Amino acid sequence: MKSIVIGAALALALITPALAQNRPFDPRAYQSRHVGEPTQILVIGTPHLSGTPDDFDPAVLEPLLARLAAFHPDAIAIEALPGRSISQMWEYRESHPDVASSYGARAMALSALARPGLQMDMPQAEAELRRTLSNWPASPTPAQRRRLAALFAAAGDPASAIVQWWRLEPSERVADESVPALLAEQFATYETPARRNENQLIASRLAVRLGLERVYPMDDQSDDVGPDFEQNMQTFTEQPWVAQLLADPSFTPLREAGQHLTTPTQALDTYRMLNRPAAGHVDADGQWLNMINRPSPADVGRTRVATWEARNLRMAANIREVASFKPGGRVLVIVGSAHKAWLDAYLSMMSDVEIVDATRVLR
Repeated sequence: MKSIVIGAALALALITPALAQNRPFDPRAYQSRHVGEPTQILVIGTPHLSGTPDDFDPAVLEPLLARLAAFHPDAIAIEALPGRSISQMWEYRESHPDVASSYGARAMALSALARPGLQMDMPQAEAELRRTLSNWPASPTPAQRRRLAALFAAAGDPASAIVQWWRLEPSERVADESVPALLAEQFATYETPARRNENQLIASRLAVRLGLERVYPMDDQSDDVGPDFEQNMQTFTEQPWVAQLLADPSFTPLREAGQHLTTPTQALDTYRMLNRPAAGHVDADGQWLNMINRPSPADVGRTRVATWEARNLRMAANIREVASFKPGGRVLVIVGSAHKAWLDAYLSMMSDVEIVDATRVLR
């Protein structure tokens, strides 16, 4: 009897690995098998602050910033095009006519303003930036920080340029041989109420508070659609379902989130609402399920969802690359709230990543 039990156990031991190998591969199976701590990724969905009222006061974001600082991220990723993507989209502007100017106009303008002091184009500045950061001192001089700010600007990364500029004492935020006067003037505009952008008001401010040297642009706008896409999409979105969605009481808080940032308490409550799983379901069902669960001209709804998924996948890949710089560390992602549910889902499949519950951080 004992020999039969042992034989059965041996047979089972041989069969189990074979069965496991016949199951579809899932990288999540590696999440408990890596050396060291998982890399924690916290995705925070935000309203686009450019859409807030003219009297918006960035000071209301302080409770949010305090909670994000307590998370102690080692790196911060933002919804902005990297300089190399801006440069590429400009080179391919015949195929993507408005991408670089629509999403990278300010970055290109600051890059041009930085050029006289550095004599570098975007690719050259990016290469010099990498060399500079690889030998960055623990206690840089103000002149070194000004040059690094200029390099970030020249490389097409305004948010990181502002990190360096704001890490300077106010008296040191001046033009010099690396920072032309016009560039210094533009840096100063980021301290005015007219500049309402989460990349600076949340990410750059937080990086300064935490002593980080930069943030990481991770957006992608290389969508590729057919020539009749815009016309078909306009026809599709003129159908009654869009008006019904906009009038839906469950969707209204998401649509109007940028209007509910008038006090510190209200702002924190708004971010808590946007970052609950329920909000992700309402947003995804409203914006994206509604595009594929009904007929559309030339299947434009399915095309739009495909490009949305592709964009989020590319963003997730860029975030994953940032995470590779900090194995076992913490990465904070600041992104438009519509992306949060998708990025959480995609990044949760990575082999050594743990998605952090935003509601716990914002509690």
